[in-house]
Amino acid sequence: MAILKHIRRLKYIDYLIKRKATGDLDSFARRNGLSKRAMTDVLNEMKELGFPIRYDRTRNTYYYEEAGEMVKNLFIKEGQILSKEQVAKIGKDDNLCFSEISVFELCK
Repeated sequence: MAILKHIRRLKYIDYLIKRKATGDLDSFARRNGLSKRAMTDVLNEMKELGFPIRYDRTRNTYYYEEAGEMVKNLFIKEGQILSKEQVAKIGKDDNLCFSEISVFELCK
């Protein structure tokens, strides 16, 4: 059950960040039932997973530096990982590289 609670919390955090409605770290932590330190740990973990989280000191809110979506499912059926545009660019297996964030990504 602990993992489900954590996933729900991540979805709620993602929701607030997308709407730029987090407030400062203290209020953001309180809204999530966490200490400031625990909230900082969650935000750092999200950043390690590739979430482009930044803080706007003028608006006192966290936001995403670039557009994107949180993965909705932990299990993805075969063929649903890459977009059509990405698949067209692949051509051969040697164009794929290991990625800690998304398992495979196009090599740079």
